[in-house]
Amino acid sequence: MKKNIIWAVMAMSVFFTACSTGYKHLKTSKETGFSVRNYHTFDLQYTFPEGADTLAPRFAESKQLATKMITGNMAEKGLVKSQNPELMVNLSVQLQEKTQTRTTDFRTDGLPRYMGQRRYSWKSEEIEVGKYQEGTLILDIIDTKNDKLVWRSGVKGILPENTAKAEAGLAAAINELLGKLQ
Repeated sequence: MKKNIIWAVMAMSVFFTACSTGYKHLKTSKETGFSVRNYHTFDLQYTFPEGADTLAPRFAESKQLATKMITGNMAEKGLVKSQNPELMVNLSVQLQEKTQTRTTDFRTDGLPRYMGQRRYSWKSEEIEVGKYQEGTLILDIIDTKNDKLVWRSGVKGILPENTAKAEAGLAAAINELLGKLQ
C-alpha cells in the first residue's frame, strides 16, 4: 500500500514538472481596495534597460505580442485603451546573459597524469559549458489620477532559443499574470 502511494506521488511530481511553464512567479503586490472594476480606461508604457537591443526583429515581434496580450486581457476586464487613461500598464523587461558552468571531476575528466619525479597533479576547476539568457518581466499598474502604483507582479525565467517556444512562454506568462488581476 505504501509503495503504491509513493509511486503515485512520484508520478504526479514528474507530471507536474513536465507541464511546468519554466518560469518563476515573483511576488504580487496590490494596493488595499484596488479593483480593476473601478476603472474604465488604460494605456501601455514600456521600460527597457539601457543598451537593450530594441531594433532586433525578435524584440519587435515580442513587443507586438505583449501589446496584443495585455490589450486583450484588459479588454476582457472591461477596460478600453485610451490616450487619457485612468490606469497605466507598464511592462518592464530585463535580460541578462548568464554562463552555465560545471566543476571538473577526475572520475569523468581523466585521471591525474604523471608529470615526472613523483609529481602527480590534478585540480578541480570550473569550466564553461554554455551561455543562456535569463529574463525578468514585471507588470506595474499605476493609477494616473493619484500617480500611485496600485498593482505589481512579475515572472523570471530562462528564455528558450526557439522563437515559437519563447513567444508561447511570453503569452502564457502575461495571461497568467493578468489572470491574477481582479
